[in-house]
Amino acid sequence: MTKFAEKLDTLMRTVELVAQADLKLLASVLRVGQSRPTIAIGSGGSAISAHFFARCRETLFGQTTEVVTPLEFVLSNRVLDGYDVWLFSASAENADSVASVVSALARAAALRVVTRNIDGAAAEVARSRPGSHVFAIPVADTRDGFLATHSLVGSVIALLLASDLASTDPIGSGLVPRLLRDLKTILSPAAREAMTSRFVDLGRRDLLLVIADPSLRAIAELIETSAWEAAIAPVQLTDVRNFAHGRHTWLHHRSDETFVLALTGHETRPLWQQAAAIFPDVRVASFDFGDAGRFHNAVGIVQGLSVVEAMGRSVGIDPGKPGIGEFGRMLYDDDGLLEITRGLDSATRHKRSALLEGDNLDLAVLSIASTAAERRQTLSMAKISGLVLDYDGTIITDAERYDLPRKELVEELVRLDSLGVRLGIATGRGGSGGSALRRVLPEALHPRVIVGYYNGAYVRPLTVDIEEFPPGVDEALAAAFSWLQGRSDLFLGAFRGRFSNVQISIKLEDLAEREAFFAALQGCPPIETGSVRFALSGHSVDFFSVKTSKRSVVERVREEIDGGSSVLCVGDSGSRSGNDHELLSHKMGISVGTVCGRREGCWTLFGDEITGPDALLRILRALRSDVHGIVRMDMGALGLDSLAK
Repeated sequence: MTKFAEKLDTLMRTVELVAQADLKLLASVLRVGQSRPTIAIGSGGSAISAHFFARCRETLFGQTTEVVTPLEFVLSNRVLDGYDVWLFSASAENADSVASVVSALARAAALRVVTRNIDGAAAEVARSRPGSHVFAIPVADTRDGFLATHSLVGSVIALLLASDLASTDPIGSGLVPRLLRDLKTILSPAAREAMTSRFVDLGRRDLLLVIADPSLRAIAELIETSAWEAAIAPVQLTDVRNFAHGRHTWLHHRSDETFVLALTGHETRPLWQQAAAIFPDVRVASFDFGDAGRFHNAVGIVQGLSVVEAMGRSVGIDPGKPGIGEFGRMLYDDDGLLEITRGLDSATRHKRSALLEGDNLDLAVLSIASTAAERRQTLSMAKISGLVLDYDGTIITDAERYDLPRKELVEELVRLDSLGVRLGIATGRGGSGGSALRRVLPEALHPRVIVGYYNGAYVRPLTVDIEEFPPGVDEALAAAFSWLQGRSDLFLGAFRGRFSNVQISIKLEDLAEREAFFAALQGCPPIETGSVRFALSGHSVDFFSVKTSKRSVVERVREEIDGGSSVLCVGDSGSRSGNDHELLSHKMGISVGTVCGRREGCWTLFGDEITGPDALLRILRALRSDVHGIVRMDMGALGLDSLAK
């Protein structure tokens, strides 16, 4: 008797255990998540469970489920807040499962793990996050052999029965007796011998062509995966219409080297029959699964295991113990995906999104994770003697625009000043920014604080009230302001732009249509000649001289510190069109908001999970004096990557 046959002989024990289990919580979580976007993760045998889960959700709620491998999931770049992520893993122990869990939790997904081993590392990590669920599936045999058997059937039956509990039109008490009866029949010695006879002429050199109804994807995936993984046969999986679009050529040239396995349902049976009627002479086995619903898919998966057993007998391979090379074990145990996951923290994913949006023609030498690590190393080693901060969106949120900076931020600025760090503020504001800072910062600090008003166009110490001592008029900006006043078609209602001699500010909410406005600007003479440029902040578009730059604040602060020190810059509008882009596009620049799509441009430390003043406060608290009195950034104090570690 083969190892695989031994597993099939005892499968009914697992079915009976699951039938007796309490599946109410699983049913409840299925029901609650019915309208949430959902991703199912699985590889090998667990991918079959993931596809069956997808069929359950489609038949129950009419909802689609994205089924992916762990690698596909980790490399995807979506923010998953509001998503349900289901991981199917027999042992919940291998590095790929752990990587999937870490990646899901790091991206704020609600995680559900279905496993026979609730003590596996992936299950333990999942349980560390409130709101996650780990579902323990009872099995009669915890050792599957090479191919998934008990763990697979346990998960599938649990999903089938929980789905009936979640249904608004359940089968109810009649489901389990019918299930037990049908599965006992399929797994009976007589049925399995009959199945073997259907594949007796499958040869070791044949291609197995699986033509399957898409609604039977779980069954097809089982056969395709098993045939390939156990070296039973090379295999091609398709549906009958996709097969019709060119894939039939193989059958034309090599029908004598092909064994066709057809899996049909009510809708696809006629399509298959029409195709089969005009096939060349070829060996065929076909199975029909009625409405291709949850029940027939679940029963079909067990029948699929019988098919795998039959094919293995025909070619002389035990699917439960086909023999594997030592390199195969090394491949399976490799933790490379977990290492990739550790490198793709929130900040790196945030930057990666911007890079991918902008696209790139060059082949980068370093991976994005390597570049992130290099930048963090630079931050940790730097001697920081200067600090330049944006104001709106960084020191205060948009909602706090008319309030004073938070007390805890002010306390950190005072602390850093006492450590000898020179402070600069680079703001798009005029006098209101300086007025607010003078109210919250101790008067003794005012002479040491450099403020670059109007995006750095007018740089003065905080002691200077620029309402009393305003800048002179920039003639190019005056011309641009006059042009804007004459374009009433670009604005909602009356033109309400503000001209502060060296800057024009227009609220984004006043624009009639944003794209049309920016397109029209190309016809503004001072912009056309390049003497005036513009940038976006969180709530306005600001126009200023081409010579204006927030970097002028950095240069003024740099004049006050020794040459071997660094100036740390923090802002929130780091995109290419943002008014902090120049300020942040270097290794000592940190965004607490948007980033640009260039590798050497600005980055965040926390991605989009922690932004604005919250992120700034964490950064300021991490600036600490070392044993030599040098202020450095304590990367450990930032709380980065704690989950991945």
